[in-house]
Amino acid sequence: MKRIVMLAMIANASAAMAQAEPSQGPAEAVPSSAPTAIVFSEKGANGMSDLPMGVHRIPDSNVVVSGYQGGGGIGLLFGVVGTLVQSSINAQTGTGKVRDVEEDLRFDVRARAIDMVNTAVAGDQFRTAFTLAPQPGGSTMTVTPYVVLTFVKKTDDVRPYIVLKTKVATGSDSGKTIKYFCCEGKALPLATLTENNGARLTEILTSELETAVNVMLLDRSQPFPRNDDAKLDTNGLLPFVGKPMKWRGFDLGSYKDFRLIEFRGGLFVFSGVNIVEPDGLEITPVVKK
Repeated sequence: MKRIVMLAMIANASAAMAQAEPSQGPAEAVPSSAPTAIVFSEKGANGMSDLPMGVHRIPDSNVVVSGYQGGGGIGLLFGVVGTLVQSSINAQTGTGKVRDVEEDLRFDVRARAIDMVNTAVAGDQFRTAFTLAPQPGGSTMTVTPYVVLTFVKKTDDVRPYIVLKTKVATGSDSGKTIKYFCCEGKALPLATLTENNGARLTEILTSELETAVNVMLLDRSQPFPRNDDAKLDTNGLLPFVGKPMKWRGFDLGSYKDFRLIEFRGGLFVFSGVNIVEPDGLEITPVVKK
């Protein structure tokens, strides 16, 4: 009976997500003859498709707090409305965890992302692939940056993640959504991240953002190979989720010392390109039988 209920929940979530937003898929190549314009959304993460139940949003920011939720079950993986009472309770729990330090958790990720992208696009590597001025009839990539502070349930430490949600549109073609997630370093106590007006948190998020911006620009200008047979089994901590999970992804190669693992299926809030440090996840190649 439990299996039937779970399958029904997945089916209902699939229907809702199909209406909310297109599924993620392989990156689309940018035509070499026409640079893609980059614009930054002011809307932040979409509560219906980007966030699980019960997250807490730091007011007037693009920072959300997650990982502490309880009682949500499979709803924690989906960006859809569900179990509203439990979601409200979870959000209140998150508010309580950070109530006294919210000011130290603020990070203007949009402004910093704009500065980093402007610098990158002005350089030789991406000058011909991207532009900052939209052109009539040309492609436009909309970037929505946000921060996810994920509590680890076993220790109550926090893992900060940078997220860059991107969508390339050309004319009437709205394109596909691809998210880029980056987490660097181990989980740290909240007090460590917030001391000295959040200096350590700012340092970590700035480094993660630089990494995520470069991976995003590389993948959206010259897409990493998507091989459906390059499957990986992973085990460890993922964005939004407060305890280790086993999940199957696809190997996109590497960037510097980072492994690039794509979790597919737009239903899941951590779907997209996960930029993983060495030993950040247990990774096992899937052997084809």
